[in-house]
Amino acid sequence: MDCCTDASQDRTLGLAFWALVALLLLTPGSLAHAAGAASDAGAPEAPGAVSAEGVARLERAPEKAHLALAIVRNAPEAEDALGAAHAALRSLQEALAGTTIPHRFFTRGTTVSPQYRYVQNGPRALTHYEARLELEITTEALDALGTLLTVANGAGADTVTGLRYALADPLSHRLEALALATKRARATAQTLAAAADHRLGALLHLEADREGGGGALPQPMMLRAAAEMDTGPTLAPPPLTVEARVQVRYALLP
Repeated sequence: MDCCTDASQDRTLGLAFWALVALLLLTPGSLAHAAGAASDAGAPEAPGAVSAEGVARLERAPEKAHLALAIVRNAPEAEDALGAAHAALRSLQEALAGTTIPHRFFTRGTTVSPQYRYVQNGPRALTHYEARLELEITTEALDALGTLLTVANGAGADTVTGLRYALADPLSHRLEALALATKRARATAQTLAAAADHRLGALLHLEADREGGGGALPQPMMLRAAAEMDTGPTLAPPPLTVEARVQVRYALLP
């Protein structure tokens, strides 16, 4: 009788030992996953989220202009070409100083480059040197921009390379567009949520596009033709578009 009792106790102790080993082999992650699965099984599913985009485009009248010009002179020697370009620059500065139009004048760069004549099956031949002075005139007197262009052209700035319009305070217009785009993005998200019988929850994501800008610009050939008129031409600047895009994502509430 005692022998049978001892054998039964040994079997019980053996089963308990192996059960303990199996429990120890379970990793903490496995236990947590099992506990989480049990918890999720009894919890209702989250309603999800909604994403939307808001776009705002503001048209604003230009407030200043950047006129890009160049003085180009040619001569057999590099020194002569550069000297002629500098002489034309002095004439241009004097002519601009004599106007009553408010403006700012900048020299952006100077280059002197050799010019060659190429012959088929023969060596290239140096013909002359070209000196080029890159200039810029900025002004907020947009109604007198054509007169400035005519004065500059008549004083020796024989090449017009571009015209760019801008805003005096672009940041304030950018912030206005961002605020409007954000409101539109939220309104869109709210409409989508309401259509699905939900409410907007917490804001999960908010992102704005990188700042850009620029409106349509007159082409250089059009500017050159305007500069060749006897009287100051009237240049009507196009409106500038300030654009902002905003992406939002909201949690949905039942």
